[in-house]
Amino acid sequence: MLGLQRPLGRLPYLLAGVSLFALKAALDAAVCRAYGRPWSALLYVSPIDAPLFRPRENLGYWLALWVVALPFIAVGLLLTLRRLRDAGLPGWLAALFFVPFANLLFFVACAAFPPRRSEPVPDRRLGSRRGANREFGAAISIGGVVGAVVGLGAVGISVGLLRRYGTALFLGAPVLAGYASACAFGRLHAATVTGALLSAAAALLYTGLILALFAVDGLVCLAMAIPLVLVGALVGAFVGWSAAERRGTIPGAPLALLPLLFLAESLSPLRRPEPRPVETAVIVDAPPEVVWNRVVAFPPLPPPTEILFRLGVAAPMAARIEGEGVGAVRRCVFTTGEFVEPIEVWDPGRELAFSVLSQPDPMRELTLWRGARPPHLDGYLESTRGQFLLEALPDGRTRLVGRTWYRTNMAPEGYWRLWADAFIEAIHLRVLRHVAALAEVDARRK
Repeated sequence: MLGLQRPLGRLPYLLAGVSLFALKAALDAAVCRAYGRPWSALLYVSPIDAPLFRPRENLGYWLALWVVALPFIAVGLLLTLRRLRDAGLPGWLAALFFVPFANLLFFVACAAFPPRRSEPVPDRRLGSRRGANREFGAAISIGGVVGAVVGLGAVGISVGLLRRYGTALFLGAPVLAGYASACAFGRLHAATVTGALLSAAAALLYTGLILALFAVDGLVCLAMAIPLVLVGALVGAFVGWSAAERRGTIPGAPLALLPLLFLAESLSPLRRPEPRPVETAVIVDAPPEVVWNRVVAFPPLPPPTEILFRLGVAAPMAARIEGEGVGAVRRCVFTTGEFVEPIEVWDPGRELAFSVLSQPDPMRELTLWRGARPPHLDGYLESTRGQFLLEALPDGRTRLVGRTWYRTNMAPEGYWRLWADAFIEAIHLRVLRHVAALAEVDARRK
């Protein structure tokens, strides 16, 4: 029954996979109870939560889980190889069986792929339009699942294991996901550019939905990544369409580039970028000595109404000062926490400059689950220092300038800086306009 050379159909593979998974989950739950550990479905999709990757926490618990897992791994791999043989797919794809976060979706793709055709793909124009549309839609859906396996595998390795948001994830993975989805579409249907592109778009959609469902990332950050990854996926889809036209086995060599990209990024990481400033200025109808008092500290702002802040970007709410002069500590309160800012330059009426000792999350992500905290909130947008400059104007007014130096520890840096600059500009304007309004009221009272 388990002979490697015997093909395995879709339904037997699906039933065997579901049954084996249910049995393994029951055994894992028993092991967790025996060692006083909680059982969760995240053990199977998240390398961050999987205890199989953390032997130091409890060696006995770790060994027990591996004793349970190894027989299922062996049987599951053998069944997958037989299913790939039945579908006419290359056996090396079985390596995806071991990819964190993508292996369950890979199982779905294997169960969905039809058996290999022994005859040429018929001309779809000869069949009914309805039947042709169904075949076209099914090929797009399955192609999208195959591309999503590549995309989710890249997320699992890059974010879950390597804790890195780099070039391999945002530039390499979308291209190869689009390529894989287009090749899969061409394996199931007459190769067309439209089908290849729609398969790549479906791959991005499935990937985004699963990342949102498991709260790996928030809705806003997924939306910000769309322009970047969409271009790469469409480029990969076009290449995959060109390869699928040849009607041979799916060319797998390009997919080997992804682990090589991760390896290269790990061995030769990009140096941390130098902090760069964002500058914003407003004109205040008050003299510098009046504006200064409101720059140093200001009372609470009203709740933010701007759409950017309502989507979760951290909004400034108040500022207070502890002490006076160089060495004093300014605390700027945001909706996500508090910036601690030791004063480095104290020049009343002219300049206030400070470093950033600690900072809160740059945003509160919109996710489907309460309390979810995506990993990219941990230091990937880092403020380093800030400055207020007060320039006296001839008519008794003040030009108030706010500057923030920050770095983004995500690649490609130029793309993510576009978003970060917009966020910081919005924060500056909220603070500067509030300071200006308070100072103008103070000036009128004098």
